[in-house]
Amino acid sequence: MIFVTVGSMMAFDRLIISMDQWARAHADTDVVAQIGGGAYRPNHMRWTRMLPPSKFQEVVRDAAVMVAHAGMGSYFVAAEMHKPIVMLPRLAANREHTTDHQLHTIKWLRDRPGVYAAMRDAELDSVIDKAMAGGSIAGADFMNFAPEPFLRRVRHFLVN
Repeated sequence: MIFVTVGSMMAFDRLIISMDQWARAHADTDVVAQIGGGAYRPNHMRWTRMLPPSKFQEVVRDAAVMVAHAGMGSYFVAAEMHKPIVMLPRLAANREHTTDHQLHTIKWLRDRPGVYAAMRDAELDSVIDKAMAGGSIAGADFMNFAPEPFLRRVRHFLVN
């Protein structure tokens, strides 16, 4: 099963439309999507607007691959659950976000194990194939807490 998520903050219809087309072309693969407040309603994959946290974790755990926007939260979820993730960045020019920071995020993450970057919608098909055949984020340097030197600097800034 492939799990598609747009995150919890904003709609991302371009991703949902692309993945609905992918699901139509790959009818033998189960695709589940969390679409948020988007206007587009998928026809070829199961979907919901929002999943409660416990159900979200269950769906991620059951997924072979996650497909998401290029947000750090998506990366952290995939890393924590040891799942390969395909990331498509939101673009400010398309009014999918206010800045292009997701382009910077994907450029920073794309060489990490288990992260598969689709810079354009048209790349999703081949990138999903790579993610299905490739490895997960199991070997990632994921941590539950920030490094102590960083925390000391933040504490110092807040106190002084």
